[in-house]
Amino acid sequence: MRRRILLGAMPGLLVLSGCGGDDRGEDQSQMPANDTTTGPEPVKKLESFGLQLSTITPLLMADFEGTLARVAEIGYRQVEFSALGFLGRPVSLVEELLTANGLEAPVGRISPKLPEDFAGLTPPEQMQTFRKFAGPEYLLENVRWGLDGVQALGQKHLVLPALMPDRFATLDETKASLELLNQAGELCRDAGVQFGYHNHDWEFKEVEGVVPFDLMLQELSPDVMSMQLDVYWVTKGGRDPVEYFRSHPGRFPSCHLKDIDADGDFADVGYGLIDFPKVVSAALASGTDYYFVERDGPPEPLQTAIKAHAYLKEMTL
Repeated sequence: MRRRILLGAMPGLLVLSGCGGDDRGEDQSQMPANDTTTGPEPVKKLESFGLQLSTITPLLMADFEGTLARVAEIGYRQVEFSALGFLGRPVSLVEELLTANGLEAPVGRISPKLPEDFAGLTPPEQMQTFRKFAGPEYLLENVRWGLDGVQALGQKHLVLPALMPDRFATLDETKASLELLNQAGELCRDAGVQFGYHNHDWEFKEVEGVVPFDLMLQELSPDVMSMQLDVYWVTKGGRDPVEYFRSHPGRFPSCHLKDIDADGDFADVGYGLIDFPKVVSAALASGTDYYFVERDGPPEPLQTAIKAHAYLKEMTL
């Protein structure tokens, strides 16, 4: 039996079995077993979930159009683009590809405005270009640019992938980061879009007696900024994602389902230590609407996406 991180009891708001997508392309032979609910009550499952496309970045780099089609074939009906955005493709083409493949992208992601030839650059050139335009000094400009794509795709959320650890190194720097996030949130609010922030583990490291992530929740109004909870990074940071869902209902409209192994490294969803039935039940009760599978730098990106979809489709709550 696989070891699990136990993440606490949870409320009872659950979703009945529904549209996890079809099972084309799933590797059922490698799927871990899930307990099934017996008795007269219907089996309770996660109704819908998507794929964070950073999981399969190398495939998108090689064949953007074909990879989106493959994601749909696996059975995903939602995707979330990564911090690399549309890899230089115009939003009009992205909209056409999503429609053609029966995909939705309900949550937008702030990314730097990359040159059209970005996909053709060497990896070192790509990283240099990305870092140049992804810094905090470009945040408000990137938000304004991101809002154009969000509105074109009809999205209601725009999420910042991260501010780097140095932005939380001292309490003064943390407060300055919160002020910058507040400005970004006001820009989005004025455009009718909900601004969000995606956590890593460094926002949970105490700074002068303060936990930056907790300070964000305390100081930034929900109408200015929501949070996209990444359950791997919360766990990596020594905290309990279930407790955050339970303590802050309504603050997490989206989350990332990402697994952790015994060494604290990444694992395919359902194959590590996180108890996803408990996490997802707590998230549903908290009001979370969107769930995205993710794994950073998987050795076999396509198999990671296939295995996670198969696991979540059969997972009971």
